[in-house]
Amino acid sequence: MKGLVRWILPAALLLASLNAHAARVMFGDRESIRYLAKTEMKAPGGQEIYLGNLVVMRTLVLPYFVESKGLVLGIKGDSQKYIPLPQGQERVVLQAAGLLPEVLPSPRLTALDYLFGFSLEIAVLLLALYTVLKRASVRRRG
Repeated sequence: MKGLVRWILPAALLLASLNAHAARVMFGDRESIRYLAKTEMKAPGGQEIYLGNLVVMRTLVLPYFVESKGLVLGIKGDSQKYIPLPQGQERVVLQAAGLLPEVLPSPRLTALDYLFGFSLEIAVLLLALYTVLKRASVRRRG
């Protein structure tokens, strides 16, 4: 029980010390764009546009789910802003003009995406493993 209190009290103090903005970031869906390929397009502000994978992580203090939402056009320098990838004839025209790659890459999640995307489950498993090992250690001593 003392071990559990040693974990819960610091965690509660840490969460209580976070400002409202930081606490908001730790709950809900978080989108980010992973770079996949260069394009020859520019945004209205002159920034480069790249082909990216839209990755969504659902968080509850730590991320507990991750998924790929597919290809999008990302804006260089901002991993949060994106433009939906044109579909149908518009995409064919952009590919024919050389603005998009002829063969579009597959939007896949990396091992690191999975590691971070399921970190809540990993943390719970590690805490459970620690608790089991700690109890086994106490039983051997006692």
